[in-house]
Amino acid sequence: MPAGKVHYEVFAKKHRKAGWSLAEARPDREDAIEFAKQLLSNLPTGSVRVSKERFDEEHRTFRSITIFEEGAEKFEKEEDKTGDGSLPCLSPDDLTNPSARDTMSRVLNEWFVRKQVTPMELMHSPEQAEDLEGGGTELQHAIQKVAVASARDGDSTVHAYVKQLHDLTQKAFDRIYKDGKAGKLPRFSKYKTYASLVDEFATEKTPYKIRAALADRLSDERGFGKKLTVLTGFSSELPEADPARTVGIEQLDIFVAEIIGFDSGLSALIGSSGELGDEVQRLADMFDGTDDAESLASAPADARAITRLMKAIDLPSTKAAIASALLERLRRPRRMRPTDVMAEVKLARKLAQKLVVAQGPDLGVEALQDTFAKRSARLLTPETIGDFLNNCADPGQEIDRLLALEENIVGAQNKRKLAGYIRATLGNHKTEGWFVSGGGRAIDRLHRLTGFQGKALKANYPDEDKQALSTAFDALGQKVLDRSGLLDSIAESSQPVLDRASSLLKLVTCNAIPVGKCADAAQQKAMRLIRSEAGLEEARADTKGLKLATIESMLKHVAGSSAAA
Repeated sequence: MPAGKVHYEVFAKKHRKAGWSLAEARPDREDAIEFAKQLLSNLPTGSVRVSKERFDEEHRTFRSITIFEEGAEKFEKEEDKTGDGSLPCLSPDDLTNPSARDTMSRVLNEWFVRKQVTPMELMHSPEQAEDLEGGGTELQHAIQKVAVASARDGDSTVHAYVKQLHDLTQKAFDRIYKDGKAGKLPRFSKYKTYASLVDEFATEKTPYKIRAALADRLSDERGFGKKLTVLTGFSSELPEADPARTVGIEQLDIFVAEIIGFDSGLSALIGSSGELGDEVQRLADMFDGTDDAESLASAPADARAITRLMKAIDLPSTKAAIASALLERLRRPRRMRPTDVMAEVKLARKLAQKLVVAQGPDLGVEALQDTFAKRSARLLTPETIGDFLNNCADPGQEIDRLLALEENIVGAQNKRKLAGYIRATLGNHKTEGWFVSGGGRAIDRLHRLTGFQGKALKANYPDEDKQALSTAFDALGQKVLDRSGLLDSIAESSQPVLDRASSLLKLVTCNAIPVGKCADAAQQKAMRLIRSEAGLEEARADTKGLKLATIESMLKHVAGSSAAA
Protein backbone atom coordinates (compact mmCIF):
# COMPACT_ATOMS: atom_id res chain seq x y z
CA MET A 1 0.00 0.00 0.00
CA PRO A 2 1.49 3.40 -0.93
CA ALA A 3 2.64 5.69 1.86
CA GLY A 4 -0.05 8.10 2.92
CA LYS A 5 -2.93 5.99 1.59
CA VAL A 6 -6.06 6.98 3.52
CA HIS A 7 -9.40 5.34 4.16
CA TYR A 8 -12.17 5.81 6.73
CA GLU A 9 -13.51 3.14 9.08
CA VAL A 10 -17.02 3.25 10.54
CA PHE A 11 -17.54 1.63 13.96
CA ALA A 12 -20.84 1.13 15.78
CA LYS A 13 -22.08 -0.10 19.15
CA LYS A 14 -25.71 -0.95 19.95
CA HIS A 15 -25.71 0.49 23.48
CA ARG A 16 -23.31 1.69 26.17
CA LYS A 17 -22.43 -1.77 27.43
CA ALA A 18 -22.03 -3.30 23.99
CA GLY A 19 -18.70 -3.66 22.27
CA TRP A 20 -17.57 -1.72 19.24
CA SER A 21 -17.74 -3.50 15.89
CA LEU A 22 -16.36 -2.47 12.55
CA ALA A 23 -19.31 -1.83 10.26
CA GLU A 24 -17.55 -0.81 7.06
CA ALA A 25 -14.49 0.87 5.56
CA ARG A 26 -14.94 3.51 2.87
CA PRO A 27 -12.49 5.56 0.79
CA ASP A 28 -14.40 8.86 0.97
CA ARG A 29 -14.62 10.95 4.16
CA GLU A 30 -18.11 12.39 3.63
CA ASP A 31 -19.46 9.07 2.43
CA ALA A 32 -18.19 7.38 5.60
CA ILE A 33 -19.75 10.04 7.84
CA GLU A 34 -23.06 9.82 6.01
CA PHE A 35 -23.04 6.03 6.34
CA ALA A 36 -22.37 6.39 10.08
CA LYS A 37 -25.37 8.71 10.42
CA GLN A 38 -27.57 6.17 8.61
CA LEU A 39 -26.39 3.46 10.99
CA LEU A 40 -27.17 5.67 13.98
CA SER A 41 -30.74 6.24 12.78
CA ASN A 42 -31.34 2.51 13.38
CA LEU A 43 -29.59 2.49 16.79
CA PRO A 44 -31.74 4.53 19.21
CA THR A 45 -29.48 3.74 22.19
CA GLY A 46 -26.28 3.24 20.24
CA SER A 47 -23.35 5.27 19.01
CA VAL A 48 -21.12 5.53 15.96
CA ARG A 49 -17.58 6.66 15.28
CA VAL A 50 -15.63 7.33 12.10
CA SER A 51 -11.83 7.12 12.19
CA LYS A 52 -9.38 8.29 9.56
CA GLU A 53 -6.81 5.56 8.88
CA ARG A 54 -3.48 6.59 7.30
CA PHE A 55 -0.83 3.96 6.62
CA ASP A 56 2.64 4.83 7.93
CA GLU A 57 5.08 3.11 5.59
CA GLU A 58 8.06 3.76 7.84
CA HIS A 59 6.57 2.09 10.90
CA ARG A 60 4.44 -0.37 8.91
CA THR A 61 1.30 0.44 10.84
CA PHE A 62 -1.87 2.50 10.59
CA ARG A 63 -2.26 5.86 12.29
CA SER A 64 -5.83 6.37 13.45
CA ILE A 65 -7.67 9.56 14.35
CA THR A 66 -11.35 9.97 15.16
CA ILE A 67 -13.04 12.51 12.87
CA PHE A 68 -16.70 11.98 13.81
CA GLU A 69 -18.56 10.57 16.78
CA GLU A 70 -22.22 10.71 17.66
CA GLY A 71 -24.86 8.82 19.59
CA ALA A 72 -26.16 8.13 23.06
CA GLU A 73 -22.79 8.91 24.54
CA LYS A 74 -19.86 11.10 23.58
CA PHE A 75 -16.60 9.25 23.70
CA GLU A 76 -13.68 10.94 25.36
CA LYS A 77 -10.06 9.97 24.91
CA GLU A 78 -9.25 6.89 26.88
CA GLU A 79 -6.74 7.05 29.68
CA ASP A 80 -3.51 5.12 29.31
CA LYS A 81 -4.22 1.44 29.72
CA THR A 82 -1.88 -0.76 31.69
CA GLY A 83 -3.63 -4.14 31.61
CA ASP A 84 -2.28 -7.17 29.80
CA GLY A 85 -5.44 -7.52 27.72
CA SER A 86 -6.86 -10.81 26.58
CA LEU A 87 -8.26 -12.07 23.31
CA PRO A 88 -11.15 -14.53 22.99
CA CYS A 89 -8.93 -16.65 20.72
CA LEU A 90 -6.00 -18.24 22.52
CA SER A 91 -4.97 -21.07 20.19
CA PRO A 92 -4.99 -21.74 16.43
CA ASP A 93 -8.06 -23.97 16.88
CA ASP A 94 -9.92 -20.99 18.34
CA LEU A 95 -9.54 -19.19 15.02
CA THR A 96 -11.98 -21.64 13.45
CA ASN A 97 -14.76 -20.66 15.87
CA PRO A 98 -17.76 -18.92 14.23
CA SER A 99 -17.04 -15.52 15.82
CA ALA A 100 -13.37 -15.61 14.79
CA ARG A 101 -14.24 -16.59 11.21
CA ASP A 102 -16.85 -13.85 11.10
CA THR A 103 -14.23 -11.30 12.18
CA MET A 104 -11.85 -12.59 9.52
CA SER A 105 -14.56 -12.29 6.87
CA ARG A 106 -15.06 -8.63 7.76
CA VAL A 107 -11.49 -7.42 8.16
CA LEU A 108 -10.15 -9.41 5.18
CA ASN A 109 -13.24 -9.19 3.04
CA GLU A 110 -11.50 -7.81 -0.04
CA TRP A 111 -8.82 -10.50 0.04
CA PHE A 112 -11.31 -13.35 0.46
CA VAL A 113 -13.50 -12.08 -2.36
CA ARG A 114 -10.56 -11.44 -4.67
CA LYS A 115 -9.14 -14.91 -4.05
CA GLN A 116 -12.61 -16.56 -3.87
CA VAL A 117 -11.68 -18.46 -0.73
CA THR A 118 -13.19 -18.61 2.77
CA PRO A 119 -11.73 -18.32 6.29
CA MET A 120 -12.04 -22.08 6.75
CA GLU A 121 -9.99 -22.69 3.61
CA LEU A 122 -7.41 -20.13 4.74
CA MET A 123 -6.98 -21.79 8.13
CA HIS A 124 -6.47 -25.26 6.60
CA SER A 125 -4.42 -24.59 3.49
CA PRO A 126 -0.67 -23.89 3.52
CA GLU A 127 -0.94 -22.40 0.03
CA GLN A 128 -3.64 -19.89 1.03
CA ALA A 129 -1.85 -18.99 4.26
CA GLU A 130 1.39 -18.34 2.37
CA ASP A 131 -0.48 -16.27 -0.22
CA LEU A 132 -1.97 -14.01 2.46
CA GLU A 133 1.15 -13.77 4.60
CA GLY A 134 3.41 -12.90 1.70
CA GLY A 135 0.94 -10.79 -0.24
CA GLY A 136 1.70 -7.36 1.17
CA THR A 137 0.07 -5.35 3.94
CA GLU A 138 -3.45 -6.79 3.99
CA LEU A 139 -2.73 -9.12 6.91
CA GLN A 140 -1.06 -6.36 8.94
CA HIS A 141 -3.95 -4.02 8.19
CA ALA A 142 -6.48 -6.62 9.32
CA ILE A 143 -4.58 -7.24 12.55
CA GLN A 144 -4.42 -3.49 13.17
CA LYS A 145 -8.19 -3.11 12.75
CA VAL A 146 -8.95 -5.94 15.18
CA ALA A 147 -6.43 -4.56 17.68
CA VAL A 148 -7.95 -1.07 17.56
CA ALA A 149 -11.43 -2.44 18.15
CA SER A 150 -10.16 -4.68 20.99
CA ALA A 151 -8.29 -1.82 22.67
CA ARG A 152 -11.38 0.38 22.70
CA ASP A 153 -13.23 -2.15 24.85
CA GLY A 154 -10.30 -3.85 26.58
CA ASP A 155 -7.84 -2.90 29.30
CA SER A 156 -4.71 -2.89 27.16
CA THR A 157 -3.15 -0.82 24.39
CA VAL A 158 -3.43 -1.26 20.65
CA HIS A 159 0.24 -2.23 20.56
CA ALA A 160 -0.31 -5.03 23.09
CA TYR A 161 -3.24 -6.42 21.13
CA VAL A 162 -1.28 -6.20 17.87
CA LYS A 163 1.51 -8.26 19.44
CA GLN A 164 -0.94 -10.91 20.71
CA LEU A 165 -2.66 -11.13 17.32
CA HIS A 166 0.65 -11.40 15.50
CA ASP A 167 1.73 -14.22 17.82
CA LEU A 168 -1.57 -16.07 17.42
CA THR A 169 -1.55 -15.69 13.64
CA GLN A 170 2.04 -16.90 13.44
CA LYS A 171 1.21 -19.95 15.55
CA ALA A 172 -1.70 -20.81 13.28
CA PHE A 173 0.34 -20.40 10.10
CA ASP A 174 3.34 -22.24 11.54
CA ARG A 175 1.09 -25.21 12.36
CA ILE A 176 -0.33 -25.26 8.83
CA TYR A 177 3.14 -25.03 7.25
CA LYS A 178 4.57 -27.68 9.56
CA ASP A 179 1.69 -30.11 9.06
CA GLY A 180 1.79 -29.54 5.31
CA LYS A 181 5.50 -30.33 5.06
CA ALA A 182 5.10 -33.37 7.32
CA GLY A 183 2.28 -34.76 5.16
CA LYS A 184 -0.22 -34.54 8.00
CA LEU A 185 -2.77 -32.67 5.90
CA PRO A 186 -4.63 -35.28 3.87
CA ARG A 187 -5.11 -34.76 0.13
CA PHE A 188 -8.65 -35.27 -1.01
CA SER A 189 -7.51 -37.18 -4.09
CA LYS A 190 -6.51 -40.07 -1.82
CA TYR A 191 -10.20 -40.81 -1.14
CA LYS A 192 -12.79 -42.16 -3.55
CA THR A 193 -15.70 -40.37 -1.92
CA TYR A 194 -16.46 -37.75 0.69
CA ALA A 195 -17.88 -40.51 2.88
CA SER A 196 -14.60 -42.43 2.89
CA LEU A 197 -12.74 -39.27 3.96
CA VAL A 198 -15.13 -38.57 6.83
CA ASP A 199 -15.21 -42.20 7.96
CA GLU A 200 -11.43 -42.17 8.45
CA PHE A 201 -11.26 -39.08 10.66
CA ALA A 202 -14.73 -38.79 12.22
CA THR A 203 -13.61 -40.10 15.62
CA GLU A 204 -10.71 -37.66 16.03
CA LYS A 205 -11.02 -34.88 18.58
CA THR A 206 -11.30 -32.16 15.95
CA PRO A 207 -12.34 -32.14 12.27
CA TYR A 208 -9.00 -30.50 11.40
CA LYS A 209 -7.98 -33.13 8.83
CA ILE A 210 -11.43 -33.33 7.23
CA ARG A 211 -11.38 -29.57 6.80
CA ALA A 212 -7.87 -29.67 5.38
CA ALA A 213 -8.93 -32.26 2.80
CA LEU A 214 -11.99 -30.19 1.88
CA ALA A 215 -9.80 -27.09 1.51
CA ASP A 216 -7.47 -29.12 -0.70
CA ARG A 217 -10.37 -30.24 -2.93
CA LEU A 218 -11.83 -26.74 -3.18
CA SER A 219 -8.45 -25.30 -4.19
CA ASP A 220 -8.94 -27.04 -7.55
CA GLU A 221 -12.00 -24.86 -8.25
CA ARG A 222 -11.90 -21.23 -9.28
CA GLY A 223 -14.83 -19.24 -7.96
CA PHE A 224 -17.43 -19.61 -5.24
CA GLY A 225 -20.02 -20.98 -7.67
CA LYS A 226 -17.93 -24.00 -8.64
CA LYS A 227 -17.04 -24.63 -5.01
CA LEU A 228 -20.72 -24.66 -4.08
CA THR A 229 -21.36 -27.22 -6.79
CA VAL A 230 -18.64 -29.47 -5.37
CA LEU A 231 -19.99 -29.18 -1.83
CA THR A 232 -23.61 -29.82 -2.79
CA GLY A 233 -22.40 -32.84 -4.73
CA PHE A 234 -20.84 -34.22 -1.55
CA SER A 235 -24.31 -34.27 0.04
CA SER A 236 -25.00 -37.44 -1.95
CA GLU A 237 -21.83 -39.03 -0.56
CA LEU A 238 -22.54 -38.73 3.15
CA PRO A 239 -21.65 -41.60 5.48
CA GLU A 240 -24.59 -43.82 6.37
CA ALA A 241 -24.01 -44.16 10.11
CA ASP A 242 -23.26 -41.81 12.99
CA PRO A 243 -21.07 -40.26 14.25
CA ALA A 244 -19.48 -40.00 10.80
CA ARG A 245 -22.71 -38.87 9.13
CA THR A 246 -23.24 -36.06 11.64
CA VAL A 247 -19.63 -34.91 11.30
CA GLY A 248 -19.86 -34.96 7.51
CA ILE A 249 -23.04 -32.90 7.50
CA GLU A 250 -21.62 -30.37 9.97
CA GLN A 251 -18.54 -29.71 7.85
CA LEU A 252 -20.51 -29.30 4.63
CA ASP A 253 -22.84 -26.92 6.44
CA ILE A 254 -19.94 -24.77 7.66
CA PHE A 255 -18.19 -24.57 4.29
CA VAL A 256 -21.40 -23.77 2.37
CA ALA A 257 -22.47 -21.12 4.92
CA GLU A 258 -19.09 -19.42 4.72
CA ILE A 259 -19.30 -19.13 0.94
CA ILE A 260 -22.79 -17.64 0.91
CA GLY A 261 -21.79 -15.28 3.70
CA PHE A 262 -19.98 -13.29 0.99
CA ASP A 263 -22.10 -11.28 -1.46
CA SER A 264 -20.31 -12.80 -4.42
CA GLY A 265 -20.83 -16.28 -2.98
CA LEU A 266 -24.53 -15.63 -2.47
CA SER A 267 -24.82 -14.26 -6.00
CA ALA A 268 -23.23 -17.44 -7.29
CA LEU A 269 -25.86 -19.42 -5.38
CA ILE A 270 -29.04 -17.56 -6.32
CA GLY A 271 -27.92 -16.17 -9.67
CA SER A 272 -28.47 -12.77 -11.18
CA SER A 273 -31.93 -11.23 -11.18
CA GLY A 274 -33.44 -8.16 -12.69
CA GLU A 275 -34.82 -6.64 -9.50
CA LEU A 276 -34.24 -6.75 -5.75
CA GLY A 277 -37.67 -8.35 -5.38
CA ASP A 278 -36.52 -11.37 -7.39
CA GLU A 279 -33.53 -11.89 -5.10
CA VAL A 280 -35.67 -11.57 -1.98
CA GLN A 281 -38.27 -13.98 -3.35
CA ARG A 282 -35.61 -16.60 -4.14
CA LEU A 283 -34.08 -16.31 -0.68
CA ALA A 284 -37.50 -16.53 0.99
CA ASP A 285 -38.38 -19.65 -1.01
CA MET A 286 -35.04 -21.21 -0.12
CA PHE A 287 -35.48 -20.39 3.55
CA ASP A 288 -38.88 -22.05 3.85
CA GLY A 289 -37.89 -24.99 1.66
CA THR A 290 -40.06 -24.31 -1.40
CA ASP A 291 -37.67 -26.04 -3.79
CA ASP A 292 -40.27 -26.17 -6.61
CA ALA A 293 -41.01 -22.42 -6.37
CA GLU A 294 -41.27 -20.49 -9.62
CA SER A 295 -38.61 -18.07 -8.40
CA LEU A 296 -36.03 -20.89 -8.24
CA ALA A 297 -36.84 -22.26 -11.69
CA SER A 298 -34.44 -19.81 -13.34
CA ALA A 299 -31.90 -19.85 -10.50
CA PRO A 300 -28.69 -21.93 -10.63
CA ALA A 301 -29.18 -25.64 -9.93
CA ASP A 302 -27.26 -25.30 -6.65
CA ALA A 303 -30.03 -23.07 -5.25
CA ARG A 304 -32.61 -25.81 -5.68
CA ALA A 305 -30.16 -28.48 -4.51
CA ILE A 306 -29.38 -26.63 -1.27
CA THR A 307 -33.08 -25.91 -0.71
CA ARG A 308 -33.86 -29.62 -0.99
CA LEU A 309 -30.89 -30.41 1.22
CA MET A 310 -32.08 -28.03 3.97
CA LYS A 311 -35.47 -29.76 3.91
CA ALA A 312 -33.90 -33.20 4.18
CA ILE A 313 -31.21 -32.60 6.80
CA ASP A 314 -30.39 -29.97 9.42
CA LEU A 315 -28.04 -27.28 8.06
CA PRO A 316 -28.25 -24.59 10.75
CA SER A 317 -25.32 -22.46 9.57
CA THR A 318 -26.50 -22.42 5.96
CA LYS A 319 -30.06 -21.59 6.96
CA ALA A 320 -28.84 -18.81 9.25
CA ALA A 321 -26.71 -17.37 6.43
CA ILE A 322 -29.70 -17.36 4.07
CA ALA A 323 -31.87 -15.72 6.73
CA SER A 324 -29.22 -13.06 7.32
CA ALA A 325 -28.94 -12.34 3.58
CA LEU A 326 -32.72 -12.19 3.29
CA LEU A 327 -33.08 -9.65 6.10
CA GLU A 328 -30.17 -7.61 4.76
CA ARG A 329 -31.80 -7.33 1.34
CA LEU A 330 -35.18 -6.51 2.79
CA ARG A 331 -33.55 -3.66 4.71
CA ARG A 332 -31.93 -2.16 1.64
CA PRO A 333 -33.26 1.25 0.59
CA ARG A 334 -33.86 0.08 -2.98
CA ARG A 335 -37.38 -0.63 -4.19
CA MET A 336 -38.14 -4.31 -4.77
CA ARG A 337 -40.26 -3.48 -7.82
CA PRO A 338 -38.92 -0.08 -9.03
CA THR A 339 -41.43 0.40 -11.84
CA ASP A 340 -44.62 -0.94 -10.24
CA VAL A 341 -45.68 0.18 -6.77
CA MET A 342 -48.73 -2.10 -6.72
CA ALA A 343 -46.54 -5.11 -7.56
CA GLU A 344 -44.18 -4.09 -4.74
CA VAL A 345 -47.07 -3.83 -2.30
CA LYS A 346 -48.34 -7.28 -3.26
CA LEU A 347 -44.84 -8.80 -3.03
CA ALA A 348 -44.22 -7.26 0.40
CA ARG A 349 -47.51 -8.66 1.68
CA LYS A 350 -46.81 -12.09 0.21
CA LEU A 351 -43.33 -12.17 1.74
CA ALA A 352 -44.57 -11.01 5.13
CA GLN A 353 -47.21 -13.77 5.24
CA LYS A 354 -44.71 -16.38 4.10
CA LEU A 355 -41.95 -15.42 6.53
CA VAL A 356 -44.19 -15.04 9.56
CA VAL A 357 -45.22 -18.67 9.05
CA ALA A 358 -41.59 -19.73 8.53
CA GLN A 359 -40.19 -17.62 11.39
CA GLY A 360 -37.91 -19.23 13.94
CA PRO A 361 -34.56 -18.66 15.67
CA ASP A 362 -32.98 -17.33 12.47
CA LEU A 363 -35.93 -15.10 11.57
CA GLY A 364 -37.48 -13.85 14.79
CA VAL A 365 -40.84 -12.11 14.88
CA GLU A 366 -39.32 -8.88 16.19
CA ALA A 367 -36.67 -8.82 13.46
CA LEU A 368 -39.32 -9.42 10.81
CA GLN A 369 -41.59 -6.72 12.19
CA ASP A 370 -38.73 -4.25 12.30
CA THR A 371 -37.62 -5.16 8.78
CA PHE A 372 -41.07 -4.89 7.23
CA ALA A 373 -41.71 -1.66 9.12
CA LYS A 374 -38.64 -0.17 7.44
CA ARG A 375 -39.74 -1.60 4.09
CA SER A 376 -43.22 -0.10 4.66
CA ALA A 377 -41.70 3.29 5.41
CA ARG A 378 -40.08 3.30 1.96
CA LEU A 379 -43.48 2.79 0.38
CA LEU A 380 -44.70 5.96 2.06
CA THR A 381 -42.33 8.48 0.53
CA PRO A 382 -44.10 11.27 -1.41
CA GLU A 383 -42.52 10.05 -4.65
CA THR A 384 -43.70 6.46 -4.19
CA ILE A 385 -47.20 7.52 -3.15
CA GLY A 386 -47.29 9.76 -6.22
CA ASP A 387 -46.40 6.79 -8.44
CA PHE A 388 -48.97 4.66 -6.61
CA LEU A 389 -51.79 7.11 -7.38
CA ASN A 390 -50.54 8.21 -10.77
CA ASN A 391 -53.04 6.39 -13.00
CA CYS A 392 -56.14 6.69 -10.78
CA ALA A 393 -59.26 7.71 -12.72
CA ASP A 394 -60.67 9.97 -9.99
CA PRO A 395 -60.19 11.04 -6.34
CA GLY A 396 -62.47 8.22 -5.22
CA GLN A 397 -60.09 5.68 -6.68
CA GLU A 398 -57.14 7.44 -5.03
CA ILE A 399 -58.76 7.12 -1.60
CA ASP A 400 -59.71 3.51 -2.31
CA ARG A 401 -56.08 2.64 -3.12
CA LEU A 402 -54.71 4.43 -0.09
CA LEU A 403 -57.17 2.63 2.20
CA ALA A 404 -56.24 -0.72 0.63
CA LEU A 405 -52.56 0.02 1.30
CA GLU A 406 -53.13 -0.12 5.07
CA GLU A 407 -53.29 -3.94 5.10
CA ASN A 408 -49.80 -4.04 3.58
CA ILE A 409 -48.18 -1.53 5.93
CA VAL A 410 -46.40 -2.61 9.12
CA GLY A 411 -45.78 -0.36 12.11
CA ALA A 412 -47.95 2.16 13.97
CA GLN A 413 -45.82 5.09 12.79
CA ASN A 414 -46.22 4.03 9.17
CA LYS A 415 -49.98 3.61 9.55
CA ARG A 416 -50.13 7.07 11.08
CA LYS A 417 -48.25 8.47 8.09
CA LEU A 418 -50.62 6.69 5.69
CA ALA A 419 -53.60 8.14 7.55
CA GLY A 420 -52.05 11.57 7.03
CA TYR A 421 -51.90 10.99 3.27
CA ILE A 422 -55.58 9.99 3.26
CA ARG A 423 -56.63 13.06 5.24
CA ALA A 424 -54.59 15.28 2.94
CA THR A 425 -56.29 13.72 -0.09
CA LEU A 426 -59.72 14.22 1.46
CA GLY A 427 -58.94 17.85 2.20
CA ASN A 428 -57.65 18.95 -1.20
CA HIS A 429 -59.78 20.99 -3.62
CA LYS A 430 -59.78 18.32 -6.30
CA THR A 431 -61.30 15.69 -3.99
CA GLU A 432 -63.76 18.09 -2.41
CA GLY A 433 -64.95 19.31 -5.79
CA TRP A 434 -65.35 15.77 -7.11
CA PHE A 435 -67.50 14.62 -4.18
CA VAL A 436 -69.44 17.82 -3.55
CA SER A 437 -70.14 18.90 -7.12
CA GLY A 438 -69.37 15.74 -9.06
CA GLY A 439 -71.58 14.00 -11.55
CA GLY A 440 -74.24 11.45 -10.70
CA ARG A 441 -76.51 11.35 -7.69
CA ALA A 442 -75.43 12.85 -4.39
CA ILE A 443 -76.68 9.77 -2.56
CA ASP A 444 -74.25 7.59 -4.54
CA ARG A 445 -71.31 9.84 -3.65
CA LEU A 446 -72.38 9.83 0.01
CA HIS A 447 -72.67 6.05 -0.02
CA ARG A 448 -69.13 5.80 -1.35
CA LEU A 449 -67.82 8.08 1.39
CA THR A 450 -69.60 5.94 3.97
CA GLY A 451 -67.96 2.82 2.57
CA PHE A 452 -64.53 4.48 2.83
CA GLN A 453 -65.29 5.55 6.39
CA GLY A 454 -66.26 1.98 7.30
CA LYS A 455 -62.97 0.62 5.91
CA ALA A 456 -61.02 3.18 7.91
CA LEU A 457 -62.85 2.29 11.12
CA LYS A 458 -62.21 -1.44 10.62
CA ALA A 459 -58.53 -0.96 9.83
CA ASN A 460 -55.63 -1.05 12.30
CA TYR A 461 -54.73 2.61 12.45
CA PRO A 462 -53.81 4.08 15.83
CA ASP A 463 -57.06 5.07 17.61
CA GLU A 464 -56.39 8.79 17.30
CA ASP A 465 -55.81 8.55 13.54
CA LYS A 466 -58.78 6.26 13.07
CA GLN A 467 -61.05 8.81 14.71
CA ALA A 468 -59.50 11.64 12.70
CA LEU A 469 -60.13 9.76 9.46
CA SER A 470 -63.74 9.06 10.44
CA THR A 471 -64.25 12.74 11.20
CA ALA A 472 -62.69 13.75 7.87
CA PHE A 473 -65.03 11.49 5.89
CA ASP A 474 -67.97 12.80 7.90
CA ALA A 475 -66.95 16.43 7.29
CA LEU A 476 -66.78 15.87 3.54
CA GLY A 477 -70.16 14.16 3.72
CA GLN A 478 -71.65 17.23 5.42
CA LYS A 479 -70.50 19.39 2.52
CA VAL A 480 -72.17 17.00 0.07
CA LEU A 481 -75.39 17.14 2.11
CA ASP A 482 -75.29 20.94 2.32
CA ARG A 483 -74.71 21.37 -1.41
CA SER A 484 -77.27 18.77 -2.50
CA GLY A 485 -79.95 19.60 0.11
CA LEU A 486 -80.70 15.88 0.27
CA LEU A 487 -81.97 15.80 3.85
CA ASP A 488 -84.22 18.83 3.33
CA SER A 489 -85.65 17.40 0.11
CA ILE A 490 -86.63 14.21 1.95
CA ALA A 491 -87.95 16.02 5.04
CA GLU A 492 -90.04 18.44 2.95
CA SER A 493 -91.35 16.00 0.35
CA SER A 494 -95.04 15.31 -0.22
CA GLN A 495 -94.88 11.84 1.34
CA PRO A 496 -96.63 11.08 4.64
CA VAL A 497 -94.73 12.41 7.64
CA LEU A 498 -93.79 9.02 9.12
CA ASP A 499 -92.66 7.81 5.70
CA ARG A 500 -90.37 10.83 5.45
CA ALA A 501 -89.01 10.09 8.93
CA SER A 502 -88.42 6.46 7.94
CA SER A 503 -86.58 7.53 4.79
CA LEU A 504 -84.26 9.77 6.81
CA LEU A 505 -83.54 7.02 9.36
CA LYS A 506 -82.97 4.53 6.55
CA LEU A 507 -80.08 6.69 5.31
CA VAL A 508 -78.39 5.93 8.62
CA THR A 509 -79.33 2.28 9.06
CA CYS A 510 -78.42 1.38 5.47
CA ASN A 511 -75.05 3.14 5.73
CA ALA A 512 -75.93 5.57 2.97
CA ILE A 513 -74.39 8.56 4.78
CA PRO A 514 -71.29 8.80 7.00
CA VAL A 515 -71.40 8.17 10.74
CA GLY A 516 -71.07 11.34 12.80
CA LYS A 517 -72.66 14.70 12.18
CA CYS A 518 -74.19 13.51 8.88
CA ALA A 519 -76.04 10.67 10.61
CA ASP A 520 -76.93 12.90 13.57
CA ALA A 521 -78.46 15.50 11.23
CA ALA A 522 -80.63 12.87 9.50
CA GLN A 523 -81.75 11.44 12.85
CA GLN A 524 -82.59 14.89 14.26
CA LYS A 525 -84.73 15.77 11.24
CA ALA A 526 -86.50 12.42 11.54
CA MET A 527 -87.23 12.99 15.24
CA ARG A 528 -88.61 16.46 14.55
CA LEU A 529 -90.98 14.98 11.98
CA ILE A 530 -92.11 12.22 14.34
CA ARG A 531 -92.77 14.71 17.19
CA SER A 532 -94.51 17.24 14.99
CA GLU A 533 -98.30 17.66 15.19
CA ALA A 534 -98.67 16.03 11.79
CA GLY A 535 -96.43 13.18 12.85
CA LEU A 536 -98.30 12.53 16.09
CA GLU A 537 -101.64 12.67 14.28
CA GLU A 538 -100.38 10.19 11.70
CA ALA A 539 -99.13 7.91 14.46
CA ARG A 540 -102.53 7.92 16.15
CA ALA A 541 -104.14 7.03 12.84
CA ASP A 542 -101.74 4.10 12.38
CA THR A 543 -103.93 1.68 14.36
CA LYS A 544 -101.84 -1.34 13.48
CA GLY A 545 -98.62 0.46 14.48
CA LEU A 546 -96.73 -0.83 11.44
CA LYS A 547 -94.98 2.44 10.66
CA LEU A 548 -94.16 3.09 14.31
CA ALA A 549 -92.74 -0.42 14.69
CA THR A 550 -90.48 0.13 11.71
CA ILE A 551 -89.34 3.49 13.07
CA GLU A 552 -88.74 2.04 16.54
CA SER A 553 -86.65 -0.78 15.06
CA MET A 554 -84.51 1.69 13.13
CA LEU A 555 -84.05 3.91 16.19
CA LYS A 556 -82.81 0.91 18.20
CA HIS A 557 -80.41 0.08 15.39
CA VAL A 558 -79.10 3.64 15.36
CA ALA A 559 -78.73 3.65 19.15
CA GLY A 560 -76.87 0.33 19.06
CA SER A 561 -74.51 1.57 16.34
CA SER A 562 -73.80 4.75 18.29
CA ALA A 563 -73.01 2.77 21.45
CA ALA A 564 -70.68 0.46 19.55
CA ALA A 565 -68.86 3.41 18.00
